[in-house]
Amino acid sequence: MAVLAQEVTSVTCVAKAAIDASEYFLLYGMGSDFEENAYHVWFDKAGGDSEPSGLSSTGIECDISSVSTATDVGGVVATQVAANADFSASNDSGTVTITNAVRGTVTDAADGNIGGSFAVSTTTQGTGTKNSNHKHPEDDMAWFIQDDHLAVITTKGSDSTSIHSKLGDWKGIDESVIEGFLIHYMAEPNAVSAITDTPDIDNTLHSFLVDYVKCKLYMDRAGLLSLSDANASAVTMNLSSQHERKWKESLIKYGSKKRDKVGGPRRIMPPNIQ
Repeated sequence: MAVLAQEVTSVTCVAKAAIDASEYFLLYGMGSDFEENAYHVWFDKAGGDSEPSGLSSTGIECDISSVSTATDVGGVVATQVAANADFSASNDSGTVTITNAVRGTVTDAADGNIGGSFAVSTTTQGTGTKNSNHKHPEDDMAWFIQDDHLAVITTKGSDSTSIHSKLGDWKGIDESVIEGFLIHYMAEPNAVSAITDTPDIDNTLHSFLVDYVKCKLYMDRAGLLSLSDANASAVTMNLSSQHERKWKESLIKYGSKKRDKVGGPRRIMPPNIQ
């Protein structure tokens, strides 16, 4: 999968004299809920100017009434933008670098109505979507585990001549999903059909499986002895009970491991990778 990245925006400020009252530029952040938030960073030139109207975004006011140079304007912009939890910002001689706090794809910042030599540009494109583009993963996705690594592959892609992107070929997924992914799968254990087969359960349980088998064998033996030797039958039944107890104790102690190799629904939930 592609690497997640935070959007980074560069803002080249100008002196206050070149900025008109209530001018603004547009800025977009990624919230902690992985939803895009829209802002307009506007300039209060005289100390009492009105916020621009007709915008659906959230305003970030920059009062530049007491400053004059481009460096000072940049300092105000950096301070006010960084006061918002969606961003961090720094000022270098009037060039403000704004970094989104959360990784993910957002709309690029734009000049708004400020124009002139005031410049807004995207220096690092944010990557990462909240929801995957694979709407029906059972149609084009597969996964496997190699040692402690999980690999997710897909047949989805463009129909090109490259084996790494050709439609229908298995390849790594070129997609960044912010919130991770959830895998559901069903497993059917392999049947034991020969004495040389290895039971398809966690290795920890192999000895306890022997206890289960011994429990049933001693139980059958006790039934046969009950007609001819009551004492031997009682002793054999006691041995059966001992092995049954060991088996049941293992089910309680190793219950989570017991499900590692047997049938039933499974889930893998990766950690938060924000």
